Amino acid sequence: MGKHSRRKPSYLPKVAAGAAPLALLLAGPATSLAAQTDPAIPLPLDHQREGSLDRGVGVTSEGDTSVLRGFVNSTERDVYRENLGDAKVVADVRRSVSENVETRDGVTVRPDRVGALTASKTTQAVTQGQRNTMRLDPYGSAVAGNETNLQRSGERLTEAALDPRTDTPSLIAEDGRAIDASEGTYHAVRPLSGFGVINETQQHAGGELGRAARLDGGFSGDLGGVLEAGRSSGHAVDLGNLATVGATSAQHGDGRFDGVLPLDASGTGFGQEHAFGGTAGSVSGLVTTGQDTDLVRQGAGLTGTGANTINGDLGIIEVAQVHGSTSTSVRGILPTADPAEAGRVTQSGTLDLTVFDRPAHLGVTAGALPLELGRS
Repeated sequence: MGKHSRRKPSYLPKVAAGAAPLALLLAGPATSLAAQTDPAIPLPLDHQREGSLDRGVGVTSEGDTSVLRGFVNSTERDVYRENLGDAKVVADVRRSVSENVETRDGVTVRPDRVGALTASKTTQAVTQGQRNTMRLDPYGSAVAGNETNLQRSGERLTEAALDPRTDTPSLIAEDGRAIDASEGTYHAVRPLSGFGVINETQQHAGGELGRAARLDGGFSGDLGGVLEAGRSSGHAVDLGNLATVGATSAQHGDGRFDGVLPLDASGTGFGQEHAFGGTAGSVSGLVTTGQDTDLVRQGAGLTGTGANTINGDLGIIEVAQVHGSTSTSVRGILPTADPAEAGRVTQSGTLDLTVFDRPAHLGVTAGALPLELGRS
């Protein structure tokens, strides 16, 4: 399966494995459900429903390999509307389910190689979301929504071969699985046109596991996995042409391992990002910060890294713009006989100023141990 590298925040394989492709038994022409009013609901609501069902399957040939591909996509939407005097209420509910399957089978017969291969990939995704809107003319509106996603994927490969010239067998067996789940919410209140308060949040968690075994004159194996979780949020206040202020925040962490028992390597990481900014007339400003830490154990050694960054922007339209940044990074390796490798700190900073289209730049980078100083 190869070595597992550190992943970016919120990045995970989009779906996980293990689902039987039973839906492919329904393979046939695509169909759809037309919008209609549901008379079974006794409430005085205007209810409309629409949806679609797409499915297909096909077989192709790629050299000595036969490839079967199939998919099923299903979507459904329900919209409820009701007028209560000057108030209008709308509830919009959406759901979708999808599955994709790919299988490969092949036999190779050559003077230097006789073998067979079988492989499969499956992906599944389920999404459900709802958005509720209430409007009270002429005073404004309120919106609340949420969305939930669940995604799974899996891959499997088995290949056996024999070299007739040397009677040397080879075998490859690989298997990988992943899962990811997330949930988000959205709220907005606009009491007047152009004015409002907006809030968004999201949480996610997921993981992957991969294993491989190879036999080619000798045996080698690999086992690796990642667990990752994170959250983010955003808040904004809109005062129309007067001003706008917003802030965002995000945190994420992961744990990972790689190797065969006993494990060759393992590690953990954490990071967070924050931002705050706004505009007021011709003046705008933005400040962002970020922190990242990572620990990796390789054999008997331990490597640690960390970083802290701060960026700031301030501007007056057609007059002046200022951008400044500072960054601190730390790296250490234990055990080590070199004191410079045991701990190293690097500090850098830049300042860019533009006044009436005349730019100026200043940058400095300092490192220790040993002490280094230079322009950037």
